[in-house]
Order: sequence, then C-alpha cells, then structure tokens
Amino acid sequence: MTGTNDSTVVEMIAELAPIWLPGCVVDAEQRTVEVGWGRGALQMSAVVGVGEIVDRCLQLPQQRWPEQIEAWLRAVVAEGELATQEHRFGDVAERQRALLVQRGWSARTAGPVADALLPFGDHFEVVVFIRTGSELRRLTVVRRSMLGLGDPDVPSPVRLTLEEIADLEPQQHNGISVLSRDDDPLVSMAIVDRDNLLPQASLGAGVLIGVPRLSTVAYCPADAGQAHADSLARWVADSYRGAPDQCSPDLYWLQGDQMVQVPVTLATPPTAVLPAALKPQPRRTWLRHLFGR
Repeated sequence: MTGTNDSTVVEMIAELAPIWLPGCVVDAEQRTVEVGWGRGALQMSAVVGVGEIVDRCLQLPQQRWPEQIEAWLRAVVAEGELATQEHRFGDVAERQRALLVQRGWSARTAGPVADALLPFGDHFEVVVFIRTGSELRRLTVVRRSMLGLGDPDVPSPVRLTLEEIADLEPQQHNGISVLSRDDDPLVSMAIVDRDNLLPQASLGAGVLIGVPRLSTVAYCPADAGQAHADSLARWVADSYRGAPDQCSPDLYWLQGDQMVQVPVTLATPPTAVLPAALKPQPRRTWLRHLFGR
C-alpha cells in the first residue's frame, strides 16, 4: 500500500493493544508484544513477534487493520492458554505429528494465527499437529514458539510421523496398490517417505499416484497404460467422494523427486489424460518407417 510500511502497523499495534488487552506490552523496536493469561494466582505470559500480523495488515486496506490486530491478539492469548493445557498430556515435543494435505488447505482453513507448516512441492503442504489424547490439534507458529518446539534439539514432527507409518504394507486392488489404515490421517505422509514406502517411484517411469484421503494413498506403475491409469482415476474418485478425511481427487506422476499433476476428465467414469511420455509407443517395422505406413 502506498504510504504505509511495517512501522505504521507496529505503531497501531502499540496504540491499540493495551486497550484490548490491558497489561500487554508492545516493544516497537524489537517488534514484539508480551501478552498474559491465566486464572487467579496462576498467571503466565509470553513474548511474541508481530511479523505475522504486520504482513497480514499490509495486504489489506488500513481501515481493516484494527479488526485484524484485535483478532490476532486475542488468538495469541488463546494459543497461550492452549499451550499451557498441552503440557498436562506429557512431552509435547514427542507428540508432534505431520499431515500431508493439498496445498492451500492451511490458508483456506486457518484462523487468525498461521499454522506451522512446510511446503512440499507445487501441490501439497505438510501441516504440523500435536497429538493430545485421541485428538490432533493444529500447531500454530505462535504456539510452536511458546512451547519451544523450534529449538534445534527438538524431534522433527516429520520423523516422528514416518516412524509411526513405517509398517504400512501395500494391498492390491485389481492392479492398483493401496496404502491405507482406517482412521489414520498420517498415511498421506507416505509420499514424503517415498524411498521406503514407495520405492517404485524411483524405478523406471515411476508411479501414477493419488491421495484421495488422508488415510489412503493409491498408485500404479506410471507406464502401465491407459486402462490402468483410468482404473486408478476411478478408484481415487470413488474413494475421495464423501470421505470424512478428503485430501485430493487428482492424480500425479511421481518419478524420483519430480511430481506433476495428471489431468482427470470430469466424465463419468473419469479418465486420466496421460502425458505423451507415458503413452505406449507403437513398434514400427522398417517397411512402415520407409513407406509411412
């Protein structure tokens, strides 16, 4: 926005934050805000950087900044209260888990505080959660800092997750291989551990793969032909439709570290639009080559 910069937003935070949250302290030079929470004699506080809300405000008209700042500040306090509760369930660092979801899922569904996530190619992202009992709670950037989970010696949520799905074995369904476990959203992370769980992805042409559900990954050889590709497209579409843990209805060509989307028609039944490199090439005799037949 013309005429505005980071310092303008920080000045507004410093002016308004103590009104909404009495007792909070804004350090404009360090670009931080200290917020408190608790009940009775049990009072806690945390110092949080304001970079996230500054960036968000700079993308909006200035008249919308106050509502954004208030929502973010109140969400930060709620994150602090949640961080306090999570310690009651044991070592938070060891309870981290990661889910592979469609790219943009976090932006579409997140609240005022951004999720802790890792980009994963052009089509997916890895979002970090905390397992609390039977519940997976989304970990935010703010709460990760409050819990000290960004420190170098803290276990990786990706490693913890891959250890939990290392025993998955593919099941065969009419030429389609399926990695699946009921009610286990961690299965989608099999794509991240493709060297161990999807070794076929690094052989020859690789695999055509779908992640219709967080609990299901399906694939077949990429060069298996149109019929197999269409069967996979139908299987993925059927598995995705109405699933409580939907991930992606699309197909992808995974070869080593490269993943590209394979279009699927909206016809009934759907069919895969294979790239030329995966279509069978007819063998031509010398006579056909010479005479163009």
